[in-house]
Amino acid sequence: MIRAPKQSVTRFFVPLIDVLILLFCIFLLMPFVSHPSTDPADPYSDPTAPAEPEANLKQRIVDLELKLEQSRQEIDRLVKERTDPGSRLSTRVLEIDAKTGRLFYYTADSPDPQEVRDQADAQRLIDQQRRVARGKDVFFLILYPRTESRFPDQRQIDNYRRWFQDVPHGFDNPLSVPAS
Repeated sequence: MIRAPKQSVTRFFVPLIDVLILLFCIFLLMPFVSHPSTDPADPYSDPTAPAEPEANLKQRIVDLELKLEQSRQEIDRLVKERTDPGSRLSTRVLEIDAKTGRLFYYTADSPDPQEVRDQADAQRLIDQQRRVARGKDVFFLILYPRTESRFPDQRQIDNYRRWFQDVPHGFDNPLSVPAS
């Protein structure tokens, strides 16, 4: 015949569960408390740990300081490039005559305008400006006449674009309507 137990089952399991929870918590905390031994004679030592941690740490510090200095220099270079675009750009202004549509520019040597008649003149001007710029990027800005004129016509504009197609250039037309 089956008899009811004299003691309650919960009286047995509650302390057992408490002990198991305590052991589990200790198991979870073990990695934070214990450090692996680096002694090679110790059979329980960590084989992946460096033999001389201080020397390795000093070398790592030196490497990180070097990388930090290189990064700072790179940042300084990029900031300098970005904040001072005029230091790397040389702009040459060319004008279009309102009466004839011819392309000309002024030089410091002569008060008279110098005309760009054809591709050869344009190439001479480009080469001269590259020498004067000394490594900077040369940009040619072509100014339309400041008064209303029938010049330049489309053929002249196409010629100017063709002459300066291999270098950065742009047109400034103050009389054009800006796109909205």
